[in-house]
Amino acid sequence: MTNQIGSRILQPDNIAGVVMIAACAWLLTKVTDMPEMSALLPVAMLSTIIALSVLMIVRNLIRSEAIGVKPVFSSLPRFLLVVFCVGLYVLAVATIGFYTSTLIMLPAVAWLFGYRNPKGIALATLIFVGGIALIFLVLMNQSLPPEFFQS
Repeated sequence: MTNQIGSRILQPDNIAGVVMIAACAWLLTKVTDMPEMSALLPVAMLSTIIALSVLMIVRNLIRSEAIGVKPVFSSLPRFLLVVFCVGLYVLAVATIGFYTSTLIMLPAVAWLFGYRNPKGIALATLIFVGGIALIFLVLMNQSLPPEFFQS
């Protein structure tokens, strides 16, 4: 019984959840320098990721094989690819800007992970980037990191 509990604690879902909680908690310390309205979205997103990570860990600890609950992270290479893509995106935002990075990364990551509908990818990308622009530039009158061509 103890061995079964120990092996359940070291499941990829739990490890990923702890890593995501730690990374988000660290990133939350970085938004304290931002203006209040600009920090609103990162705080909301990071807090949501923490809550979902806790939920994933709890779900994994109490899941029952009898009801057929499958792990979220069943493939270490795919998880590492996600981590790599997130790191690449963060670097891209810092160097070429949010909008350009997002316009490149959203379709690339969707394609990389198997979504092959070009119209759906284009529509989702335009809705997401357009929605962010509408929220930040129009409704909140807040600018995001400048694009590489604005420097």
